[in-house]
Formats: sequence, structure tokens, C-alpha cells
Amino acid sequence: MKIKILITVFLFFSFISISSSQSLVLSSDTNNVMIGDWVTLNLQYLSGEKKEVVFPIFDATQIEGLELIDETRVDTVKNGKSFGLSKRFTVSAYDSGSFVIPRMAMLFEKNGTIDTLYSDSLVLKFNSPAVDTTQAIKDIKGIFNINYSDNSLLYWIGGVVILLLIVAALIYYFKNRKNKEEKEEIEYDPSIPPYILAMESLRRIEQERLWQNGYFKKYYTEITDVLRIYYHRIYSIKTKELTSRELIEALHGKTLFDNESVTMLEYISRYSDLSKFAKANPLPENNTQSLKYAFELVEKGKQLSDKVEGGENVQ
Repeated sequence: MKIKILITVFLFFSFISISSSQSLVLSSDTNNVMIGDWVTLNLQYLSGEKKEVVFPIFDATQIEGLELIDETRVDTVKNGKSFGLSKRFTVSAYDSGSFVIPRMAMLFEKNGTIDTLYSDSLVLKFNSPAVDTTQAIKDIKGIFNINYSDNSLLYWIGGVVILLLIVAALIYYFKNRKNKEEKEEIEYDPSIPPYILAMESLRRIEQERLWQNGYFKKYYTEITDVLRIYYHRIYSIKTKELTSRELIEALHGKTLFDNESVTMLEYISRYSDLSKFAKANPLPENNTQSLKYAFELVEKGKQLSDKVEGGENVQ
């Protein structure tokens, strides 16, 4: 009876010891390979309970002739209630012989102190290929054929073709732009006196209700075109290629073009530029005032218009 009790107690404490035991195992997928082949090492830590550990670092440089190809991150291993960590290393050797992987040391905390757990060492054997001295020398492995062709000439040809297409597109763009600009020259009937033509044109713009229908850019373009033709004819200046600011400067000091005229033309030019370049939509009062100023500017130059028999198209 006492013997049975002793055996029971022994087995109970053995179970506790095993459940709380821990191990560090270093293994390999193979240990007998040819030189140049890769071998995977697996370092696995298992414990009956979760502990704070410092996983070993594998330094292949300490093993002469062995090279570390790759290593993975530390992974968690789940095995029932056991806690574990695992890490894999890929190594190779390019010389024959046996290589000893020394045991690895892992630090862990035990009862408030730092202790060390060691793995077993491991031997890897790399073999040279068998050489038959009666046969001719040949490669260990055959030559691997790769389909390769030098396409650099095609790339150069493709680049030149693309460049030519870009040049042709630019030539086409600027040529059509020039033709478009030539077609957009302001035309008018030189037989109609400048004042009468300008007033009729402004009344037509007023009746078309352009800005009321959302055509702000066209509205201001037509107003400024009327004024450009008018000033070209009564002052004999080329107004077509002038900017708004340049037009005002060209008219500065001209007969009947006083400071009030400058203020009115600046007002029209400001909202004209906003509609053309900023794509803004001026307020209704701005649009109405601009047309009103245009009528007043034409009226101011009426005396000069009466002396002009006609004029040339805007250049």
C-alpha cells in the first residue's frame, strides 16, 4: 500500500515538472547535402507557461565556410496549452566538410532572476560531387538556357517614332493656332463711319443678351473688339495685338481721351480679363456698367470719327 502511495506521489510531481518544463530545440530539414544546396535550420522554444525570453541570435560568421542565406522573424507556436517560439535560418556552404552549429543560448526569467537555456549542437555535412577521373571534366549542373534577345534597337526606334509624333503634333498645333488666329481677325465694313459702326455694334451686343445667357467671355470679347476697331480707326494705331494695359498706355494723351476715359476703359478691361483668363462670372451690375462705359467712350470720340472717312482692318 505504501509503495502504491509513493508511486502516485512520484507520478504527480513528475507531471508538474513536465508541465512546467521548457526546451530549446535546434533541428534541420536535412544534414547531408551537396555543396551549394540550402539547408533550413529550425530553432524552437517550448514552455509550459508563458515567460519573458531573449531569443538567440545566430551568427554564421563564427562558423568558417558556412553562409547565412536568409532568416525569418520569430513566430509564436501554439501547441495546446504550451507556449512556444520558432525561428528559421537558411544556410549553405560552398566547400565540402562537416560544419558544427554550436548550441544556442536563450535567456529567460525565473523567479526574478535571469537564467539560461541551451539547445543541442548540430552537425551539417556538405559533400562534394563524386568525380569519375575516367570521364571528361564537366559542370556540376547543366547550363540552363534562357530565352534572351537584345531589344535595345527596338526601344531606340520606338523612342524616335514617339519623338517624331510629338514634333508633328506640335507643328500641327501651332500651325492650326496661327490659322485660327488669322481667321479671328476683327472684320468690319470700312465704308461705315467709325462712330456709327461702333454704336450699332454695341446695340447689337446689348440685344443679344450674351451675359444673361452665361456667355460672359464672348460678351466682353465683343465689347473690347468694338473699342479696339474704334480706336484703331480714329487714332490710326494698331490695337489688335495690344494687351488691355498696353491699349490704355497707347491711348494715353490722345485727343478726347482724358482721365475719365482711362477710368472707364480700365473698368471694362478689368472685368474682361476676369472673364477671359480667370473664367470668372462678373456680377450683373458690372456687366451692365461695362457696356454703359463702352457707349460713353464711343460718344467721347465722335468728333474724331466725323473726320475719318474710313480705315484699314486691325493689324
